[in-house]
Amino acid sequence: MSRTDQNPVDIDEKGLLPIRSVAQITGVNPITLRAWERRYDLIRPTRTPAGHRLYSQQDIRTIQRIQELAETGMGFAQIAALLEQESQPSASRAEPERAPAPVTPPSSLLDRVTQAAIDLDPAALRAAEAEALLWLTPDDYLREVLVEALAYLEARTAWPDRDLGLIWLAEYIKGRADWVADAPGRNDAAVVVIDTADGPGQPFTAGGLRLFSALHADRHHVRLLPSGLSETQREQLARRWSAKAWVRISTTGSPDPEHEPAGSQAGARVFRCRLPVLEPEGGDQAADFMQRWRRLVEEDIEHCRQEVARALWPAQRRPNTATRH
Repeated sequence: MSRTDQNPVDIDEKGLLPIRSVAQITGVNPITLRAWERRYDLIRPTRTPAGHRLYSQQDIRTIQRIQELAETGMGFAQIAALLEQESQPSASRAEPERAPAPVTPPSSLLDRVTQAAIDLDPAALRAAEAEALLWLTPDDYLREVLVEALAYLEARTAWPDRDLGLIWLAEYIKGRADWVADAPGRNDAAVVVIDTADGPGQPFTAGGLRLFSALHADRHHVRLLPSGLSETQREQLARRWSAKAWVRISTTGSPDPEHEPAGSQAGARVFRCRLPVLEPEGGDQAADFMQRWRRLVEEDIEHCRQEVARALWPAQRRPNTATRH
C-alpha cells in the first residue's frame, strides 16, 4: 500500500494538493518546498485566489526528482538546469513516452536525524546537516528538523541507549543553537540567557530548545548556559555576558508560570518557565507526538516570550511574538 493510501490527504476538485499534503506524501518539509520555489525556481505550484499553494501530481514527481538529485550531491543550479533540459520535448524520440513513475516518498531529513541519534552516529548526523544546509537556513534547520527530531525521540518509549541518545542529540543541538545565536547582527541586542533549573548536568529538552528558537526569532541575543555549571558559575557567566533576562526552565513543579516567583539574579530579570517533557507512549510509536507536545509546551512558551518582551522592549518597539508552527 502506498503512503498516499495510508494517509488521507486533501485533494481539490482539480486533483491539486495543498502544501501540507505534499509534505506528508513526499517527506519534504514545507519550508524546504517554499525555498525550492522562492530561491531556486525549481517548482511552480499554482495559487488559489487567497495565495495558497496547490501542487499537481507532476509537481510531486518534480519534488521527488529534486530530492533524488540533491542526495547525489548535485548543486541546485545544476538541478535547475537539468530539470529544464528534462522538460524539453525530444525532437527525435524513437520510442513511446513512458508513463510517469509512481510517486514514492524519499526518506526525510527528520527521519535521518532521528535514526542517527538512535544509532549514535555522528557521521550520519553531519551528512544530514550538510544536505539540509543546501536549502535551509541554520535557523530553520535548528527549529524545523533538529528540535522536532528531539521531541519525537523524547516521545518514544525505548531503544538501546535511549537516555544516552537523547543527551547526545540534545548536546549536538545546543552546539548548533550556540552557532545560530552568534549570527551577525545580534551583538547589540539584549542578551537573554537560558538554563535548566532541574539540577546541574540536566540537558536541554526539546521544549527548552524550541523556546530558544522563539526568543531568537524575537531578535534577542539568546545564549544557552552550559548544563554542568554550578549556580555560582552560572551567575558569573550571566554577569560576564551582561544578561538582561535569565529564563530558568524546569520540567516539573507548578504548572502555572504565574505561581513562580519573579526577581533578579546576577543583574538580570529572572523568568521561570515550566516546559514539561512528553511521557513516552507504549510501544515504539509516538502517535501524534508533535500535536501532544505542542499542546503541552506552546502555551507556556508563548507566556514566557510575552513576559520577556514586556520586560525588555518598550511597547512601541515590541516584536510580534506570534508562535511559528
